Amino acid sequence: MNGDYPFRVLSEHRLVSLDFEPITILYGGNGSGKSTILNIIAEKLRVKRNTLYNRTIMTERYVDMCNYKINEECMELLPFHRLSDISKMMTSDDVFKAIIDKRNRNKRKLAKSIQLKEDIKSVKDWRPQKINFETGEGLEQYDNYRKYKNRKTEQIIIDEIGALQQEYSNGETGMTILAKGIEEEGLYLLDEPENSLSCAFQEQLAQLILLSAKSFNSQFIIATHAPFLLAIPGAKIYNLDTDPVTLSQWWELENMQKYFLLFNSYSEQFKKKISRI
Repeated sequence: MNGDYPFRVLSEHRLVSLDFEPITILYGGNGSGKSTILNIIAEKLRVKRNTLYNRTIMTERYVDMCNYKINEECMELLPFHRLSDISKMMTSDDVFKAIIDKRNRNKRKLAKSIQLKEDIKSVKDWRPQKINFETGEGLEQYDNYRKYKNRKTEQIIIDEIGALQQEYSNGETGMTILAKGIEEEGLYLLDEPENSLSCAFQEQLAQLILLSAKSFNSQFIIATHAPFLLAIPGAKIYNLDTDPVTLSQWWELENMQKYFLLFNSYSEQFKKKISRI
């Protein structure tokens, strides 16, 4: 990555300022600067994050040159909170990391349970040969024998190392992580949260974001090119594929037009399928 990043990426679009609504979407192709803008915002607001991101020696300088202004409605909350305390950065990397961490925890538990099962069997099969209460010889084996002999092996394993977490698909796990992460009122920076989500889960996520913005006074800034998120009613969309950056309606976006052309070319097949439902 060039040393003039992020100056080079954002200056190419002649991007000077952004005004945010309850739901603001940063749209653009790969390399358009969507994630860069979110990263700059997160750095400026000092938002905690779980995964690292690409940065250069110029990143801090760029962040120092940026300014932000908070509207009066938000200012009413800030006497009780720091802005960073009610802000959260959630990326697709966070979701994938959580999925992998959960999988690895289960693998470690499974390995421990196999070893523990063998240990328990050896203890239960043990028969006291010689116990000396004065020297303590054989007492530890006897105590373990008494501890385990009348208990089911499966319950002992659960008590000792905990139960395995139920495995779900990446999409199910990703949606659960996102839903739990958006439970409280606050500012949410979401970087391509649709990754790994099926259309059904993308639709659920869009509904969750809309509900949180309307009913719980939360604000969202989202980098995405997912149709269900782009079509959220009332979302303000910045099109980073234009020069300079412009505001667009979701149906004006190149990605959405390509989807339309694809589906429209098979309109007769869709009509036949829908008529049978």
